[in-house]
Amino acid sequence: MTTTYVQSILFFSSFLFGVLFINVSISDKKSYRNLLSFSGAFLFGLTVLHFIPETCVNFTPTIGILILLGFSFQIIIEFLTQGLDHGHYHSGGKQKLNTSAIVGLFVHSLFEASPLAVHAGHQHSDTSSYFLWGLVLHKVPVAIFLGTIVSQFFSKKIYAYLIILSFSLMAPLGLLLAQEIEFLPQYHQLFMAFVVGIFLYISTTILYEISENHSFNTYKFLYIIVGFSVATLSAFVG
Repeated sequence: MTTTYVQSILFFSSFLFGVLFINVSISDKKSYRNLLSFSGAFLFGLTVLHFIPETCVNFTPTIGILILLGFSFQIIIEFLTQGLDHGHYHSGGKQKLNTSAIVGLFVHSLFEASPLAVHAGHQHSDTSSYFLWGLVLHKVPVAIFLGTIVSQFFSKKIYAYLIILSFSLMAPLGLLLAQEIEFLPQYHQLFMAFVVGIFLYISTTILYEISENHSFNTYKFLYIIVGFSVATLSAFVG
């Protein structure tokens, strides 16, 4: 995959869905939650089936520590984003969009695509393909939710468009900046362990938060099974 190809997919997958849902409100909340169920399950499945096995080759305690650090880092980021980074927003009853939530979301988006910098120039990197599409399926629901929420908080749509544009540019920019770090490929396994911790937190949080009052929902469960199945199928096809 070329860098331009990866950056284009990351940008347009966020921008097009974000802009679309600035103008089209989510009328069916169940469909959105089902999409979250699928994306969370797919991301968790890819993490377990692809990213953890790759990261834990020649496992050392340092790898485990970095996974825990990545998990902890995402907890801190969520205090800023208030859940925006995985398709929720906990405003605490305040009818406003906090600047810290937007900044936290941008930091999260800037960072999450950086592992692709190691593989972006290679045409036959299965892991980078899994990472890219897992990232896209994570970002699409976030872009949908962000487009919906900024359209509600801003009376002038130009501000909503600017936020979506800025959000969509973060991942491609993060990839570009990571490519300028010459030593990154040398420490790719360690860096990926940190990202695995982030993905474990995001995916499990999505799967936890879609359950209302801890009640069992057959449709959501089926979407989770589909997400796991697609991730499992990728392990055999790849």
